[in-house]
Amino acid sequence: MPDALFNDIYALFKNQLPAQAIQAFHLRLAEKGAQVTQFQLAVIPSSEHREENDPVLQELGLYLAPAVAQQNNRVINYQTLSAVAARLGLLARILAVSWQHLSCRKSFGVKTTKHQLIKAEFADISNHIDALLMQWQLRMAQADFAGAEEDHWQISVLTNRAEKLMGGHGYLLGNTHSLSYLSMMIYSLYGKSCCNEHLPQVENMEQQV
Repeated sequence: MPDALFNDIYALFKNQLPAQAIQAFHLRLAEKGAQVTQFQLAVIPSSEHREENDPVLQELGLYLAPAVAQQNNRVINYQTLSAVAARLGLLARILAVSWQHLSCRKSFGVKTTKHQLIKAEFADISNHIDALLMQWQLRMAQADFAGAEEDHWQISVLTNRAEKLMGGHGYLLGNTHSLSYLSMMIYSLYGKSCCNEHLPQVENMEQQV
């Protein structure tokens, strides 16, 4: 069932480390025969170090590996919903990591997570995640995957907002900006290749959410 696959992949990327989530992600896609890209994210063996690897992916225990491309509509639909689920899971993980980090910090003598603007930003992004999850439950029930590119765009905007919540610490390898980078990599490899539509042309991404 598509909804079981979607919920499973969402939970993987929300609750597990990226390398563990990617490994399980490929197992789920393999079960459906869903692989339509020329490259895929792969887990670096613990005994191996790749000097030529992307430093952000290296920190997450991942690298780009060749893949055998296939094409059929059923596979594309599975990969489309899997990419959305993975990116929503990473977005939820970014929120969790940021909240945990800020819970241990104070600003102006008050616990940072008690500031109204901070709480409002967390709540607003969380509400958007819930709305997208519900929307995709309806999409899967109706087998309607049209317009997925617009949802990827909205996830990118939300991720851009969420990664900033951790402040400067988010730029350290392995933190929120690395997770945001991974989200865009998943979109480029597994999401964008499945969509024929173009991103909306806007001057300011923040206007979209």
